[in-house]
Amino acid sequence: MKGALLALLAGLGLAAVQAHAGEEAGWQPVQLPHSSQRDLHSQRTGKDYRIFVSEPRHAPPPGGYPVLYVLDGNALFPGLAIQAQALEDRPDPNLRDSVLVVGIGYPGEALYDFKARAEDYTPKADDRRRLPGREPSGGADDFLAFIEHELKPLIAKRYPVDARRQTLFGHSYGGLFTLYTLFTKPQAFQGYVAASPSIWWYQGYVERTLEAFERRLAGQPVDARLLVTAGGAEQPAADAAMDDPRQRHMAERRMVGNARDLVDRLQRLSSHGLHSEFQLFPGANHGTNAAHSSVVALALAAEIGRQPSRDQDD
Repeated sequence: MKGALLALLAGLGLAAVQAHAGEEAGWQPVQLPHSSQRDLHSQRTGKDYRIFVSEPRHAPPPGGYPVLYVLDGNALFPGLAIQAQALEDRPDPNLRDSVLVVGIGYPGEALYDFKARAEDYTPKADDRRRLPGREPSGGADDFLAFIEHELKPLIAKRYPVDARRQTLFGHSYGGLFTLYTLFTKPQAFQGYVAASPSIWWYQGYVERTLEAFERRLAGQPVDARLLVTAGGAEQPAADAAMDDPRQRHMAERRMVGNARDLVDRLQRLSSHGLHSEFQLFPGANHGTNAAHSSVVALALAAEIGRQPSRDQDD
């Protein structure tokens, strides 16, 4: 009797395993269509990067595809890849655009490598005592050199891209790096999208860098567009109670006010070829503003250097 019971239990267990296996057999990993990735070692930074690419399905325009380079690629690339495909699939052919999206991330499963991005996205600081926390910093020049001299040539060799239609998109520290790139090497890209940029970093570093940029632009005009975004929930109202530490923290960083003030100042440089715009997303917080901004970043990348269609000429 005992042996029969054990046999019955074993049979039931086997049946359950087989049923579970049958259910699992139909499930497959999710894949992003027309997208690929590879790891790339940088001689300049000494780091490994995970590079994601979403390739358009339609033939490139005569000059090649416009390119959108997005930082924090592990987190932001998937959504942008889907948006880029939707942009190509609009029912009206006159409204379709093809943009090659390149995500720059790091190996691993984490959405953010906080240590690596803190170093790559921030400039050198003379006095580390004035930096927030003890995270590594100061690698922006080397990281930009990696993009310019290692990554861009790799992309240009593999895909038909237009070197005159390149846009950089970064969020938070990535937004800080986007501004730093514009201020120190404005010819690197033709479009810049800085979402929730960390203008507060190093107690006004952006302000000091901006002064040198303004002097430079007076003698060397550029042809570039800048979009700075912020979320309405990133900064408390002026009359908000400051008894909550988080509210005080957001008030000190002044994400919305700093971004708006920066663009107000940069708009004076339009006669020197820099066209700047500020966009506020009401209700968006620091995290969700990245998703809101990705939509407008893709649109700007498609618009940069676009040639008017024959119908528009007529």
